[in-house]
Amino acid sequence: MDVMQEMILPIKKETLVDVIHDQILEVIIRENVTEESVFTEGRLVQQFDVSKATVREALVRLCNESILRSIPRYGYVIAHFGEKEAQDILEFRQMIEPTALVKCFVKISKQQYASLEELLNRHNGEETKSVWDIWRKNIEFHCLLISFSDNHLYPDLLQRVMQQQALFFAQNRWKSERTFKDRLYAEAHNDILFAIRDNDQDRALESLRNDISWPF
Repeated sequence: MDVMQEMILPIKKETLVDVIHDQILEVIIRENVTEESVFTEGRLVQQFDVSKATVREALVRLCNESILRSIPRYGYVIAHFGEKEAQDILEFRQMIEPTALVKCFVKISKQQYASLEELLNRHNGEETKSVWDIWRKNIEFHCLLISFSDNHLYPDLLQRVMQQQALFFAQNRWKSERTFKDRLYAEAHNDILFAIRDNDQDRALESLRNDISWPF
């Protein structure tokens, strides 16, 4: 894997802020937190046993990602995220990701293909404990795939919108999708991988569009 891929893959968390950011996000998703819930720096400092500066930086990042919003002298609450916002993200992904795949399809190297295959093999070997585990795998796959287009903006933008999408899925779909299994995403990702292997661009695009749309 080259240096560029190491920079854009959202799979290796090296700082404490990264860890606390993901833990807060997982609490939001796993516990189905509502818009009425309030997060405070003091409570999170106690919950995670870290410094106030670390918690504040993680909260600011979640605000920048439009997952939380700050209310002065009150705390942090869940940003409104409904059907309209979900459809906006779906439209964004359906425009950006297939376009990026077309741009890079004939230029995907053996090394890039191997990195995608390696990622899926790792995902298949990991235990899935929560909806966030499922969605983290999904984000990692799509961010790596879109990075092949060699546009440095795409992976970061896609990661941000997919984190918002994860929140919507957890709050609005997970209750009615209890039988949902991460293997369904694994199968969809394998379909894309095999289409790339077979140099079948039309099949890869169809599999990608279907994967983006389901289950929204």
